[in-house]
Amino acid sequence: MTEPWDLIVIGSGASGGWVAKEAAESGARVLMLEAGRRLDPVQDFPEPDHEGGSRVSILTRVVAILKGQQVQARCMSYTPQTAHLFLNDRQNPYTTGKGARFNWYRARQVGGRLHLWGRNALRISDFDFKAAEHDGFGDTWPLCHADLDPWYTRVEEFLGVTGEAARIPNLPDGQYSGPHPLTRTERRLMAEMAEKWPDRPATTCRIIHHMAHRTPPPLTAAMATGRFELRPNAVVERIETDPETGLATGVTYIDAGTRERVTVAARHVAVAASTIESVRILLNSRGDRHPSGLGNSSGNLGRYLSDHLMVFRAGTLPEIEGMGESHDPYDFGQQSGIYIPSFRNVGGDEGRGFLRGYSLLGSVGRLEPGWFFMAIGEVLPRADNRVELDPVKRDAWGIPVAKVTLTHSDNERAMIRDMNASLKEISTTFGLPDDLLGRESLIAKLAYKVAGPLVYTPDGALIPGSSIHETGGACMGTDPTRHVCDADNRLHDAHNVWVTDSAAFPTNPFHNPGLTIMALSARAGACIGEALKR
Repeated sequence: MTEPWDLIVIGSGASGGWVAKEAAESGARVLMLEAGRRLDPVQDFPEPDHEGGSRVSILTRVVAILKGQQVQARCMSYTPQTAHLFLNDRQNPYTTGKGARFNWYRARQVGGRLHLWGRNALRISDFDFKAAEHDGFGDTWPLCHADLDPWYTRVEEFLGVTGEAARIPNLPDGQYSGPHPLTRTERRLMAEMAEKWPDRPATTCRIIHHMAHRTPPPLTAAMATGRFELRPNAVVERIETDPETGLATGVTYIDAGTRERVTVAARHVAVAASTIESVRILLNSRGDRHPSGLGNSSGNLGRYLSDHLMVFRAGTLPEIEGMGESHDPYDFGQQSGIYIPSFRNVGGDEGRGFLRGYSLLGSVGRLEPGWFFMAIGEVLPRADNRVELDPVKRDAWGIPVAKVTLTHSDNERAMIRDMNASLKEISTTFGLPDDLLGRESLIAKLAYKVAGPLVYTPDGALIPGSSIHETGGACMGTDPTRHVCDADNRLHDAHNVWVTDSAAFPTNPFHNPGLTIMALSARAGACIGEALKR
């Protein structure tokens, strides 16, 4: 085809699908490039063939290493039934900076990591968009909740979200199709929390409907327009730019099967490959007008990488209600029940030794061993936490790999101590047995002890990257000398390139980033459609 596509979207996950849907429905001709394969709704989602098919054993880990998934097997969602939904680490390596550890969990297939996530749909409040105005650290977002409200609503109504209005100031309410079901134990616990923790308002989790048909609904909507083409097994190498104007002219990718290098022309390009991969592509897209990477005139492309702090506590219960006989083993959203948004530093610095806050998410009586709560906290964006290109190492297609550096500061370590104290308080205050390994064998307990350093920091949090909530690297803001993207997710250096995933987040509040990724992407897709009409 000699005529350029109106839009090329790189990536088919949470971000890419929404950009493609909104742009195609606005009349744009859209080509989507996905590095992985198409999934078969039957073959790729079989029922577990034995009891414990969703459990991780020592044998599972050994097989994973032999298969080349030594990093992916550390993920909490990695089981015998989901192993094929994670990529191969030998083909897709990465490196880390000196003294830094980072677990990068990835999925290369149509739909990306949407097949593995818990679907928590949380709106970010203005208190968190504008946190720097309260505590003086870093940048504020160049937008507010009112700017995203119609797009939050559009995503919620299209996908469907179970939940309930709670009128909690730092957790804006959305549009819900019905309540999120709780177990009997969770309902009792919610009532106790209201009585004993009045300063920590709890609500039910807010969960996007499970995609039982396995194809993300935004992709189905884009296909229905007749103006959309999905091209799988297309490993993007770089974005091509005009040497005179600096604008994008197209995308070069490598066919994963034939190893043929293909360049496709486009009027606009949306980078939606997930935070680290999107930054890697931009850094590798050097040109006459972009000698240090596309969008890097500020020198901040790749900087201010963040990922949520995550601390777990769990234990056994004598009775487990389960998730129903018709439970889909690939429905990870049903594992969540109770949600408590951040209650720290909401009214100002509480003198606990850290800025910002963390939320608590729990499940009681749903799955083995019985109950868990996790604390999910904000990591402050710092310039030293970054993504670079490794000067030597290449992936299976000869493309420079990402070098990731993300370490915790004193702020994060102080927050982890407070997280541990709050989780212990849940156990003691509400009578939940604190015996995570209570039902495990001696061999399993020894294995956890040996493998612990691969998953946990010395102070008990998951190693950076493990929450799979990475953000930053192409931060949005109003100053082209400091920020990579503008308030509409466009590169300051090339206005026909849009970074629509969480690489554009200037901060990483305690909320799960999924809903905000989708809302920003939907907004960007509509903006692209309007730009093409003009």
